[in-house]
Amino acid sequence: MKPLAPLKRPARTIGLVRPAQTTRLLLALAALFAASPAPADPAPFGVPVRLSVKFFLNASGNRPATGDINTDEEVRAQVARGNQILATWTHELRLHLVEIVNLSGLSQWYLATTDDRDAIRSNAIANPTTYAWRSDAVNIYITGNSGCSARADFPPDNNIVIVCQSIFNTTIMHEIGHILNLYHTHETAGSDGGDECSDTIKDHPDWTRDQISYTNFSLPYASLSAAQKYQVDMVWSNVMSYHNGDYRWMLSDCQQNRMSGQASADQSWLLTKRPIYVDPARWIPFLEFGTFPLPYQTIQKAINAGVLNNRVLVLQAGTHAEPASVLSTSTDVVPRQGAATIRDFKPNYDLPCNLEESPNPKLRDAILRVQLADQQRDKKAAIEYLLEAERHAAARERDAVRLELAQRYRDSGQLEEAEAWFNKLAAEADQPGLRERSRNKANDARAEIERRKQQQQQQNEPEPDNPQNPTR
Repeated sequence: MKPLAPLKRPARTIGLVRPAQTTRLLLALAALFAASPAPADPAPFGVPVRLSVKFFLNASGNRPATGDINTDEEVRAQVARGNQILATWTHELRLHLVEIVNLSGLSQWYLATTDDRDAIRSNAIANPTTYAWRSDAVNIYITGNSGCSARADFPPDNNIVIVCQSIFNTTIMHEIGHILNLYHTHETAGSDGGDECSDTIKDHPDWTRDQISYTNFSLPYASLSAAQKYQVDMVWSNVMSYHNGDYRWMLSDCQQNRMSGQASADQSWLLTKRPIYVDPARWIPFLEFGTFPLPYQTIQKAINAGVLNNRVLVLQAGTHAEPASVLSTSTDVVPRQGAATIRDFKPNYDLPCNLEESPNPKLRDAILRVQLADQQRDKKAAIEYLLEAERHAAARERDAVRLELAQRYRDSGQLEEAEAWFNKLAAEADQPGLRERSRNKANDARAEIERRKQQQQQQNEPEPDNPQNPTR
C-alpha cells in the first residue's frame, strides 16, 4: 500500500501568535467557560433535593488538575451514588443536581478548608451573584485543597457544604445527611447524648467492626447472631459513620424519618417537587396536612384536599384503600420504605381458596397433589390433579376448582379447553357475578382463538406475484 503523503499547510499564511498572546487568549477562554454553568440535570423521579455545585477556580481560571472531585463527571458520580443509596432503602428523596458553576475572580478561596465554611457563606450571601449563591438549593462549594474532606451545617443553617479534594465516593450523600438533620453515628452532641436514633448502637470513629461488636455485645463480630450482626453493620456501613468510607450505604429507620421530616419542613426552598404524605398508621384526626409529621390518612383525603397537582404523592409502605375518585392531576406517586399497595375492589362473588383444608378428604388429597406438582413445576400433572379434584368437589369448592382449571388452560395456551371450562362455570355457578365474569372470559378466549386462526391463514396464503418485479 502506498503510504499517505503528509498533509501540507495551506499556501496562505496567518499572523503568528506570540506566547504572551497565547496566555491571554487561554485566560480569556477560561473566563468565558467559567461564566457558563453546566446545564441542569433533569429532576429525578421522587422528591428531589436541589444541589447547586460551584468550583472555586485558581488565579489562572482553572480547577485543580487532580483530586477526588475536580471534574463534572466526579460530581455526577457522587450524586448518582447518593441516589443509589436512597433507592436501596426505597426512600422518597433523591438528589437533584441543578447546576455546576465555575467561579472565577474568587481565587482567595481556591485553597479554602472546611474551617472557612462560615466566612464563605457570609461573603456569598452578601454577594450572591459573584458567588452564584442560591436561596433555593444547597450550595456546595468545591475547593482545590487536598488536605481536607467536607463540612456541612445543620438546620436552620443547612444551606452550605464545603468540599475539598480528599473525599470518598459517598461524601456528598454523607454531607446531605447533615443538611437533613442527621448526626454522625458516633455523635455525642444529640439531645440524647448520641445521634438521637435509638436504632443505631454505640459507636466511635476509630473502632473496628470487632470493637463495635465487643462494646455492644461482648462478642467478636463472627460470633454474633444475624440480628446482632445487622445492628453492627448498621453502624459500620452507615452513611453517617466514619467507617468503611467508599462503601457506606446503610440508613436506619430513624435516620430515614429524620431526613423526611427535615425535607418536609424545608420543602418551600429545598425541594424541586413538594411531597404529599399518606400514612394510615401515623395520621392524626383533624391534623392532616400532607406533611411528613402530619400525613393524610388516605389517598382519597389527599385528592379531596386539592393539593396533588405538580406534587409527589408519597405512600408509606403497606396497603392503602383504593380512592373513589380518579387521580386526574399531574402527580408522581412513589412508595416509601417498601412496597405500597393500593387495594383494588374485589370481584362480586366469593370462592374458597384454602381447599387443602377442605372437609372433603378426596378433594383435599387432590389439592395437596396439585400443590406438590406446582412446587416441582410440573404443569401437566397439576392440571391432571385439578381435574381429579373437580370430580370430587361440590358447590362453591367445585366452582373454585373449575375457575382454576379455566385459568391454567388459558395460561398454557390451550384456549379451547379454557373456553369450555369458562362456559361450564357461566352455565352452572350459583353466583351471578361469577357467571357473568366467566361468560366474559369465555368470550375473550374465543376472540383470541379466532384471532390466531386468522393470523395463521394469512401466514399460509401465498404472496401474490408482483407484475412490477416478476420472479425469474
